[in-house]
Amino acid sequence: MGIKVKKILPAALAISLILLALFSTPAVAMDEPDTVVLYDIALFHDVLVANDFLAIVPYDITFGTQPDDNIDLTFIFVMRDPTNTETLGMVTAYPRYNGGYGKGVVSFYVESGIDLDEFYIFRVQENTAYYPASAIWDFTIGLSNYCSETDQGAALRAKVLDIAQVLSNEWDVDLLSTSDVGQVVLSTYGELYFLYAIPGIQAMAKELFSVQISAPTYTKRSWSTTVADLMQTKYDGTIIGDFMTGYAGMFSVDTPAAMNVLSILLFAAMIFLATWKFKASTLSAFIDGYDLLLLLMIDGFFSMILTGLFAFLATLVGGVILFLNRS
Repeated sequence: MGIKVKKILPAALAISLILLALFSTPAVAMDEPDTVVLYDIALFHDVLVANDFLAIVPYDITFGTQPDDNIDLTFIFVMRDPTNTETLGMVTAYPRYNGGYGKGVVSFYVESGIDLDEFYIFRVQENTAYYPASAIWDFTIGLSNYCSETDQGAALRAKVLDIAQVLSNEWDVDLLSTSDVGQVVLSTYGELYFLYAIPGIQAMAKELFSVQISAPTYTKRSWSTTVADLMQTKYDGTIIGDFMTGYAGMFSVDTPAAMNVLSILLFAAMIFLATWKFKASTLSAFIDGYDLLLLLMIDGFFSMILTGLFAFLATLVGGVILFLNRS
């Protein structure tokens, strides 16, 4: 028994060490970067809601030999208060191209509580998992970094387009394109990058995108019988109007009712004439009669409401006829 245990323990220890090497994340010292620069930082406000804050922070972190691990694992970007005692935000870069190294951009968005015209500090720091003696680089902004444009959204769009042009040259990838209306927008590659680098940019500067989604506004439509009323009085004071009034007086009814009855009689006469004289089918004769009603409606002889009712009846009768005559 003792011999077996002595043989098993070294094998178990070896397996444990192998598993530890495979699945643990050791703090491996990497080469230091050649350059770490934050440049042309731009600060915007009121881009989504009142008194919000957006910092666009381009960076340039270069190595003689690009590391195997992406930048979102090796470097952290931090926004600090003017006294450099409090962290206000912390992000990592999006490693879309070249592992994220070289030129790129990160952003910080704060919905409220950020005072403008303060000298905030933006920091790049090494991840201690890869740099046991983590180095930091601090960059303090000035008043010139704040956007003073009245239209902050338009200024933000211009800033992103400028950065996209720089990164297009850096990566040899076209991040810009021209829309159908001739406006410069982000290409598909540009959209994929900036949607991650600047979360919410599609709402902050919709004009950057060729396809935009907006919430439509609806105006409730009001309905009235104005047109129908105008048709009923279309011939007032004319010979036709006098005829219609005289015809209605013969039956002691108002003029519109009398003309509706006359129109229906003409409708029936049209159907009879079409089937008897011209040997038309019942469906064809009914359609001819309804065409006559439409003409009478337009001329002010027949009610629009009754015309709609006859349209329904025409569809119903036509459907029944086609059903009965199906092969």
